[in-house]
Amino acid sequence: MLTKEIYITKEYGADIIPYLVQSACHYESSLHITDGERNINMKSIMGMTILHLKKGTTFKLVAEGADESKAIEDIAGCFE
Repeated sequence: MLTKEIYITKEYGADIIPYLVQSACHYESSLHITDGERNINMKSIMGMTILHLKKGTTFKLVAEGADESKAIEDIAGCFE
């Protein structure tokens, strides 16, 4: 299991959610976002709709599986 802390440096609209879900579904590994209160499956459009990507917030990206290194690198890149 790999984790990476992500700090949001810009505002994102709701239009990024389908993009993130689609990107996560390309990997065999499970991918989750956790903010201490919630653990959200990135492959679930319903789960991801409750995500608020506000500038200045921090969350952990968690990947676990055969391609976890590539998955966490690529998904983290979506926020840079």
